[in-house]
Amino acid sequence: MTIKEVARIAGVSIATVSKVINGCDEHISEATRERVRAVVAKYNYIPNSVARGLKTRKSKIIGILLPDITNPYFPQIVRGIEDAANLRGYGVVFCNTGDNPDREVECYNFLRSKMVDGIIFTRSLKRSARNRVLTEDLPAVVLDRVERDDRADKACGKVYVDVRRTMYDATMKLFQAGCGEIACLSAASDSKSDRFLGYLRALETLDLPYDKSYVFLDKFTEDTGYRGAKAVLEHHPETDGLVCGNDLIAIGALQALSELERQVPRQVKVIGIDNIYFSNFTTPPLSTMGQPTYTMGEAAASMLIDHLEYGKPLFECVFDHEYIQRQTV
Repeated sequence: MTIKEVARIAGVSIATVSKVINGCDEHISEATRERVRAVVAKYNYIPNSVARGLKTRKSKIIGILLPDITNPYFPQIVRGIEDAANLRGYGVVFCNTGDNPDREVECYNFLRSKMVDGIIFTRSLKRSARNRVLTEDLPAVVLDRVERDDRADKACGKVYVDVRRTMYDATMKLFQAGCGEIACLSAASDSKSDRFLGYLRALETLDLPYDKSYVFLDKFTEDTGYRGAKAVLEHHPETDGLVCGNDLIAIGALQALSELERQVPRQVKVIGIDNIYFSNFTTPPLSTMGQPTYTMGEAAASMLIDHLEYGKPLFECVFDHEYIQRQTV
């Protein structure tokens, strides 16, 4: 079924069918609109979005670049983006980059080939891909992690939680719960950015000395938490608090503490960041700093679509974290 056939069966012009389908039918009679809609419904006609995009220069598609969809932090973000986009008549296409610079460029090129109207990055891209955003003037929103002094990020919208403050507050929670020997388990990519700096700032506030042997940095994975907890406790058996860069790291740390027969929270307290869906089902249930991931996804999509539809400026939107008290602190 083509638009030409819809027009023939409905007894109207192709232009009239196009106007009805695209909602530009204010000057068309209700009877004609109903006749066109009836034919569209009867024959299950689906407009060719690619052809329409070539004509209007708008695809009504938003691209999403993800570092890893298997990380349980991201599905709620993507769901928020998709739900908000669908309400506004937009579809979404997403790609996994694996946090690999070459793969990021490949994914970016793929999304551009699909004529996406804009892109949401769920992590700040490596410099090569960010430069493409600047040179090609593609509307973009950076979500989840923002490089504060990066020129490309300044040209984009931003939606995030201040994780430096989050990590600071998480460390302070451990201290307030009685911890005096607090170790940090996080990602190597974070060593000069917000989570690590939040931990350092908390130590300064508490007048606690910094010792790099209390820090283990690798990836945002359970394995990092598992190996990190064992490494720190081997060198510092007196450690009584583990502040973790995300919940996956905290979950790995809990497994290591179980194998080391350290009681949580009596001997060692553990806190994560994110409040992923299964953090309530660990043993014991994980205390964590929650982030409103679904709402952040909605906000990113709404900001981008408002920019595309109405020319509204892209801006910075910062959400608050929330302490979720469970049984590891």
